[in-house]
Amino acid sequence: MSALDIMTVLCRCRFPLTDEKELQAAIAREFNDAGMDYGREHRLSERDVIDFRLGDVGVEVKIKGSKRSIYHQMERYAEHEVLKELVLISNVPMGFPPALNGKPVYFLNLAKAWL
Repeated sequence: MSALDIMTVLCRCRFPLTDEKELQAAIAREFNDAGMDYGREHRLSERDVIDFRLGDVGVEVKIKGSKRSIYHQMERYAEHEVLKELVLISNVPMGFPPALNGKPVYFLNLAKAWL
């Protein structure tokens, strides 16, 4: 399982953008429909809990928060050895670097699906 596999499954979907828990449930349904094995609310450390873990790919879902706080959260997640790639799923319009701490980061802009 790679980040690109995850992006391929999710990029065609229109997800609810008003409630983060509803959004996470909708993403989980897509993972289930695609037969993907995942864990929810995966604890990386005492401080860090990522929304989904699919093998060595971490997926974080954000519909609120400042660009700076989202970036710093993803930066912390990239420090964890268990993750090799990261996917940020968000409707917050922002640019994102292609890598953090040497790990590829992919950004799925949920707002684009509604255009």
